[in-house]
Amino acid sequence: MIMTWVPIFYVSSQDFDGDIKSLKTVFSQFEKQIHQKDGYRFSPEAEFAMGWWFYTVYFKIGFIKELVEYNHTRDPKIKDEKAILKIVQNYLKMQKSKARIKFDRDKPTLGGYWHWLLR
Repeated sequence: MIMTWVPIFYVSSQDFDGDIKSLKTVFSQFEKQIHQKDGYRFSPEAEFAMGWWFYTVYFKIGFIKELVEYNHTRDPKIKDEKAILKIVQNYLKMQKSKARIKFDRDKPTLGGYWHWLLR
């Protein structure tokens, strides 16, 4: 079975090793929540410019859907991957990270689907 990898998050980091460790921690917790392994991966090559590292985080499309569904059952306010991004951003903030994480593209991948489904 072929899984589709989708670029979801784009990361800008000044502490590559520390931020990768923090991201792996939060993403591993996501995997445990939905009982799935290998749901994410980092871009194979990070770019370095002006003191910042830039890289993309890819997810299996089914992983993100399951994660949103799982978290929605625990908190009805969670309706799409925007809420997942907020969780990751808050975790990085708690770790005193200066990393910036945003969607790889301007709008969330599943936004329309979840808006329609969870109305």
